[in-house]
Amino acid sequence: MTSDQHIEHILTGQQSFQHADQPNVFLFFALPHFLKTILLPTHIWHIWFCPTAQADPSQNQKSQIFPRSVWLLCILTSLFSFDSFAQIKPPQTPQFENQQPQTPTQNPLGATGNDIMEQTYRNAEQQMGAYMNRPYLTPEQNKKAAQQFQLQQLQKQSGYGNPPAQNNFNQMTPKAKMEKEMVEILKESQNSNSATNEKGYYNSAEFKNDLSNYIKAKDIIKAMLNNQQNLSIKDAFYFSEAAFGSLHLNNQEYNNTIKSNTDFIKQWLKENGYNLSDKEALHFGIQKFMSDTLYITVDGKRQGHVPYYYDYIDALSGKDRRNYFVTKTIATGSGQCHTFPITYLILAEALGVDANLAYNPMHSFIRFKNNAGTVINYETTVDKFLPNSFYIETLPVMAEAQRNSLYVTELNKKQVVASVLFDLAVNFIKEHWLHDKTFVSECISIAEPYFPNQGFINTANNYLHKRLYADDFNNKIQEKGIKDFNDIQKYPDVFQAYKNYYGYMESVSKLGIQDFPEAEYLRMLSYYDQKGKLQTAQKINSKSKKSLFIN
Repeated sequence: MTSDQHIEHILTGQQSFQHADQPNVFLFFALPHFLKTILLPTHIWHIWFCPTAQADPSQNQKSQIFPRSVWLLCILTSLFSFDSFAQIKPPQTPQFENQQPQTPTQNPLGATGNDIMEQTYRNAEQQMGAYMNRPYLTPEQNKKAAQQFQLQQLQKQSGYGNPPAQNNFNQMTPKAKMEKEMVEILKESQNSNSATNEKGYYNSAEFKNDLSNYIKAKDIIKAMLNNQQNLSIKDAFYFSEAAFGSLHLNNQEYNNTIKSNTDFIKQWLKENGYNLSDKEALHFGIQKFMSDTLYITVDGKRQGHVPYYYDYIDALSGKDRRNYFVTKTIATGSGQCHTFPITYLILAEALGVDANLAYNPMHSFIRFKNNAGTVINYETTVDKFLPNSFYIETLPVMAEAQRNSLYVTELNKKQVVASVLFDLAVNFIKEHWLHDKTFVSECISIAEPYFPNQGFINTANNYLHKRLYADDFNNKIQEKGIKDFNDIQKYPDVFQAYKNYYGYMESVSKLGIQDFPEAEYLRMLSYYDQKGKLQTAQKINSKSKKSLFIN
């Protein structure tokens, strides 16, 4: 079915996916078969071992074959078995294909060594919520077992078998999920347009003044990209966030804190015998600074610095956009998988060492080359070096996106600065919706040339396109006064706007782009959380401005 045929298929009211509950007939047939299985051997046993029962004509036939004691045994056994059948669930043990036979090591209780190890691993997994590789399995078997474990964890979530439940993104077909998202974005567009129009918001002095701040930030970043101004990750993020306003730090505080941080890193490296011209040593200094409590000597006095920690509260900035800002992380020491890597890049820039940003769905991390020229992935969230396979194998649904070079691909410094324009446009939408779309479109047009054939590598860019297409379609519906969705075919321009919107969403879906819940990602990362940062940081006040330096 072509894309256009599928659109018409939707418009005619036919469903694009089905979901039906199948009756459970297993228990209906279980009892009769079980009784036959029990009664037949009992009948044979009694005839063979109790021949005297057949010689007594005073007893009826049923009594001869089944004495009361045997009948009682059968009934009790049947009832117990029926109850057991009702409780038994399919086994959740991962199935390994082509597993090599293992030489059992028998213990006094009869279990093999691998049986005991397997039970130990499963107990640990229940505590951590993450799969652990088995040394007695091949890499391919571990990979399949890890994927099976992920599926089992999802199946345990509330409402897994019910598409309208909280986790319906797992149950719906890709097209059904896409169409549901389209409807939600259309509602957002309609509600936002109504609110801004009713208030005459875009004619207010408040909006016009704020718009000038956004334009100023856009022009500064554009000048950086055109080599008319110094290319600076630090400044690009600050001016983008300052346009939104209400920051934790003003510009001077922001710059002073970054300088204090880099001075501390240099001093710590010197005191511990590292060469400041060694690029790998500088990376090590940043990693230690962000992940450990360190001490140096300043003017004969001991000075320390506590590590950064994960902020669980509103990690995706759904309630407060500032939780997505690097200024908040530098001011409070708390952040998440977006702000930690950016903080790392800013410190690396100040220390004069190269580092790149790499993306995964709803997540980003650091990539750099060590002195031997080997590319290293550094996970700032848990202070761990992880291979590409971790990001690909633990997220199998993203394999297609990775093959399209959309994820697990590093961005150079100019691309990082260009990507800030996408964030700037999202900040604008969060605060002012789309206005006349001019500002948002300009940000996209300036940034996108720096991502040839990778227009969707940044999730913010994808967010922007969805809203632009949805708003265009919604505006045309409002202009024509369309009340029935099926009537859009009567208006060629409206139907074309719908096809543009649907076509964009479908093209993104085919690329393999799919959101991944932050909570699920944290659950997987917890396996690597050697220092307990993800667990212990939940009780810390993560929103208040404070110094991380201690005496």
